Amino acid sequence: MRRAPIGAPSFFGPPLCAASRVAIIEGVTSESVSSKARSARERRVSLSRRFRDGVFHNTDRSRTPQLKNGLSVMGEFLFKREGRSPAAPLPMFASSAQVLATPPSALRVTWLGHSTVLIEIDGVRLLTDPVWGERASPFTLVGPKRFHPPPVPLEQLPPVDAVLLTHDHYDHLCASTVRALASGALPGFSGRFVTTLGVGAHLERLGVAPQLIEELDWGEGAKVGAVDVVAVPAQHFSGRGPLDRNRTLWAGFAVLGPHHRVFTSGDTGPTAEHGDIGASFGPFDVVLFEIGAYHPAWGDIHLGPDAAYQAFLQSNARALLPVHWGTFDLALHEWQEPAETLFTRAQSDGAALWTPLLGEPIDVAGGAARPARPWWRELPRR
Repeated sequence: MRRAPIGAPSFFGPPLCAASRVAIIEGVTSESVSSKARSARERRVSLSRRFRDGVFHNTDRSRTPQLKNGLSVMGEFLFKREGRSPAAPLPMFASSAQVLATPPSALRVTWLGHSTVLIEIDGVRLLTDPVWGERASPFTLVGPKRFHPPPVPLEQLPPVDAVLLTHDHYDHLCASTVRALASGALPGFSGRFVTTLGVGAHLERLGVAPQLIEELDWGEGAKVGAVDVVAVPAQHFSGRGPLDRNRTLWAGFAVLGPHHRVFTSGDTGPTAEHGDIGASFGPFDVVLFEIGAYHPAWGDIHLGPDAAYQAFLQSNARALLPVHWGTFDLALHEWQEPAETLFTRAQSDGAALWTPLLGEPIDVAGGAARPARPWWRELPRR
């Protein structure tokens, strides 16, 4: 494990112990997670400055995520469904697999739906929060269902050097996808997962070998080829069931190559730490901020389009690629609303916004500007 680069902001705190592969989900254990691994994870998590009273915390203690007006929001979620899913199949880039089979320039990014992005940077391929499953749910027949098939079958991706997992929610850590990756469904995949403290226990139960899991606290980094991957703060929460709320950490990742830099925020609410991240690790060629699944009731834990645009302006980045929209119905707004709101704002300001089709690779050649295309306007409305 590597420490954060020199000049990292004070929120990272002092360096932690040298043990690099650690995780814990207190009270949720399995025989498939060895007692030795659990012991290492418990020790490692106990040393985190984010971990107090048995759970992880955001930097701003006054803004611990909580759902406001829960019963009212639940009623809206169950009964107010108009416009929340597309009225027609979403357009997808027709030749994703063929393009991805060709060598990229030094930086190529491909949005594959929701928060899944293939980042090809300075000779390294990274896959963020891979979700190829049909539902963002612990159940196979119940829960938010995909609007579209994956733009590229998992087995047709080019070889991946590491998977980056920002946290353990079902729309980011997909059990069926992890099992497939662990069993060799993606030819050439190294098998390596880089994630946050605690998440490794989930991965082990899903078949990932412990030696292929690296778990990071904020400010810690992992080396993947010539690229540094540094876990950075996010304003969010974690949990996959009623008994494990905030027992694992959440984060964004600064991806730092010798020639290019990318920031993926993970799920997050507004935080001044985005400015700190930009100052410490930027300038970024592109940032990936979440824009969908937002609502005033959870404005502290999800950005939405307006806050995502502000975060982009804070983060010392040349371009913004919006993610976390267009794949699952996870909120109360119309499915295209986050993209439309962001597009209107960015166009007004002349900001560099990328809105590719699902599966459309963006080869960043010389930082050339590429106009945003509001492709969602071409679909019929419900």
